Amino acid sequence: MKRILLIILSSFFSISAFADCSNTKTAFEAQKCLNQEVKTLKTQLNAIYKKAYEATSAKEELDSAQKQWLAFKEKQCGDFVVAETQGSPATVEYDLTCQSILYKQRIVFLKEMFKL
Repeated sequence: MKRILLIILSSFFSISAFADCSNTKTAFEAQKCLNQEVKTLKTQLNAIYKKAYEATSAKEELDSAQKQWLAFKEKQCGDFVVAETQGSPATVEYDLTCQSILYKQRIVFLKEMFKL
């Protein structure tokens, strides 16, 4: 149990350490930083997913689960965030923050499940 917690925490910290978008001074800077963070996380997730796909014999199930996760991410970070923020100027920033959080969680999950 301690080993799992340590792996999850160390994975999360190694992922989250590369960008700190909370220190930006303007909304434009924040969006630019978050865009870059999401792009980097997307690349990391794709690489980890490919390794997980190669490692599993349940390829169809993993592919289906990944598609369902992507649909969830779009719903959670798109539709829900827009409704919650009522389309305010901050909507893009909230959407990118939401994506960043979910990408980080998915990366940690796949790393732990497939011992990557």
